Amino acid sequence: MKSFVEKRRKEILIIVILTVAGGFLFWKYGYHWLKGIRYLLLMGFLVVLGFIDREKTIIPNRILLCMLGIRALLLMGECAVFPEYSAELLKSAGFGLLEGAGIFLVAYLISRGNIGMGDVKLLGVIGAYLGAALIWWDMVVCLFLCAFYSIVQLLRKKLKMKDSIPLAPFFTVGTILILLMGF
Repeated sequence: MKSFVEKRRKEILIIVILTVAGGFLFWKYGYHWLKGIRYLLLMGFLVVLGFIDREKTIIPNRILLCMLGIRALLLMGECAVFPEYSAELLKSAGFGLLEGAGIFLVAYLISRGNIGMGDVKLLGVIGAYLGAALIWWDMVVCLFLCAFYSIVQLLRKKLKMKDSIPLAPFFTVGTILILLMGF
């Protein structure tokens, strides 16, 4: 029987990497501790969702609701610490949620369900964390990564045109990339 550490080696490595990445964000970009915690939590949740979506092709609503609740608490904290920017913080988080979910809702409707509703909700939650301006960059980077992966797999004949792939892993990698690049 394998020990807990041996079974969860990937997850532990990812947590260590995220912790180091969080420290980098604090140091390099001079983030306020609330913003740093917001980004660390977002990255951690996305890693979990990426694994779940890759293995089960589902994005659990419970985790998304938990993420929204935590974002609401962090938003209240940010508004309390920066009362002069509270209106901007609220608008950015709200419009980020609406833009992320709205664009993917349109894609869901156009694709007739080929994009899952979990992906629509996930983009809304990511938008609430990143804000209205960053959600656009996030979508571009994530969809580029997804397209690149798909093309490579099609050329390798590992995928067919009718196959579907989970999007959460690409949103995980893309979001972490834009946060580490300081967008």
